[in-house]
Amino acid sequence: MAVTPLPELPSRSLLTRYLTLSGAEIFSKLCVMGAFVYLAHVLSAADYGTVELALSITVFFVLSVESGMGLYGARVVAADASRIPRLVPQVMVLRLVLGVPAFLVILAVSANYRIAGLGILAITGIAVLLTPLLTQWVFQGLRQMQWVAAGSAIRYVVFTALILLTVHRGGDIRLVAVAEVSGVAALALFNAWILHGRLRIALDWHELVSGTRQLFGQVWFMGFSDLTWAGLWYSPALIVGWLAAGRTVDVAWIAASVRIVVALHTFVWLYFFNMLPNMAKELSVSVDAWRALIRRSIATSVWPAGLVALGGTLVAPWLMPLVYGAAYSAAVRPFQIVIWMIPVAWFSGHFRFSLIAAGQQRWEVMVSVASALVTVTAALTLAPFFGSVGAALALLLGGTVNLVLAVRTSRHLIASLSIVAETRAAVIATAAGLAVGLSVSHFAGAFAGTVAGCLLYVAVAARQDNDVTGWLRQLGRRSESI
Repeated sequence: MAVTPLPELPSRSLLTRYLTLSGAEIFSKLCVMGAFVYLAHVLSAADYGTVELALSITVFFVLSVESGMGLYGARVVAADASRIPRLVPQVMVLRLVLGVPAFLVILAVSANYRIAGLGILAITGIAVLLTPLLTQWVFQGLRQMQWVAAGSAIRYVVFTALILLTVHRGGDIRLVAVAEVSGVAALALFNAWILHGRLRIALDWHELVSGTRQLFGQVWFMGFSDLTWAGLWYSPALIVGWLAAGRTVDVAWIAASVRIVVALHTFVWLYFFNMLPNMAKELSVSVDAWRALIRRSIATSVWPAGLVALGGTLVAPWLMPLVYGAAYSAAVRPFQIVIWMIPVAWFSGHFRFSLIAAGQQRWEVMVSVASALVTVTAALTLAPFFGSVGAALALLLGGTVNLVLAVRTSRHLIASLSIVAETRAAVIATAAGLAVGLSVSHFAGAFAGTVAGCLLYVAVAARQDNDVTGWLRQLGRRSESI
């Protein structure tokens, strides 16, 4: 079958693509946060917890259906765009094969879950059936990030608009599920328009069965890695909802905290998504080149990571009730714990992504599996006694285990690396800022304590010879050469 050549596409620099994606993520996260802040104010805490629980359950099934195919597909398209006509149908069929039984399981869970009102799962589950139509990975592979960004913006604008227009105090919480599915459907329609209207891709259905089978063999491991990631972040809330049947308010406290931190974590992920090619290139040169890259990155990134954790801890007593409402003062302590996942994830990411860059993906997945198991075990142990606080502690413990295992595995498979000198000042500044901030908070309130603690931290950071500008310039030059 003759392949219709792609129309000429604009070429943009790595920095432009990165800023486009980052801008879209910021806009999308603001839309989602605005929608959920609104929901927290118009719904009871129990109903809000039910919504968060339903969406958390759905995440597991969506990731199981996606199974890493987006990442794999983008890599294939980037290497050979002529494979798009055959690869798209294979991805669609495989996702459909996985999606139908996943949807049936969601219906069973919705019918038999012990918490009343969780029937919204039956609606949010429709998003699983729409997954085969999400082809933004094609645009990513073609380096047309403006379409990826536009699709994300459309999805979350539709979701947020429907939330604001249809969900009101005392209303039907199933409308939240309708908004979620509508956003996914809008993204699917946009993707189809770009794929067929702009790119004029004619799908090739030849050798579909054998191609789909081969595709599954290539992606199942990446899909399993996505599930372990979901297990790390979302299992504490699910376990709280399962143990505290009928008390979804406990889910609300931990879910509200995790939602903010996951939004912040997106930018940690984008940092390493952008840095991964540099890691791979330096490893191909020498281990010493990789050591220099990681040391420089840690010396720079440890400061914003510490500031986020410090500021979040100090401002939480003022921020959480302000954003979510007075009823969410119970979410302060879980948030103060979960926010420390940002520096933990930022630090561990240097070693997790180094394993991927070194071709040791299977070991990275094993690290993630072990971390998820620790998180689940800790949540089952702590949540019955400490509720949402116990769930938050379980999440942070799982993240810490991930950090330790990633460092040790990287040391064994790549090379040893000492970063004490790069982190010592930031750790001391964080401890000092926390001590000062908590002391001032006790006498003058959380906002004043946050300002005092963060100003001390920033003052110490400003005195360090981080050469941030030079580092970013160097990173940009190396990225452009790849």
